[in-house]
Amino acid sequence: MQLLRVERGVELRNDDGERIGYITCTDRGDGVWTIDHTVVDPAYQGQGLAAKLVDELVAMARERGVKLFPVCSYAVLRFRRRPDYADVQA
Repeated sequence: MQLLRVERGVELRNDDGERIGYITCTDRGDGVWTIDHTVVDPAYQGQGLAAKLVDELVAMARERGVKLFPVCSYAVLRFRRRPDYADVQA
């Protein structure tokens, strides 16, 4: 599996190159990205892949010096469970 950074988030692709998950965000223009959606194909759920998508987006935010505002339910829950994300939470 491969995590790919894309213009508005991160995609997860299987070994055949098919997109099996993604996380998207919207750039609010004020140094904050709103996390809109986190999706994993049902055939791949239960493997911690959504967490990997959020982790990669957090890494991107740190590198680019932006904050994240989670709106999608999975990202909200992930941020609550990870106090180490506090530095990037808007």
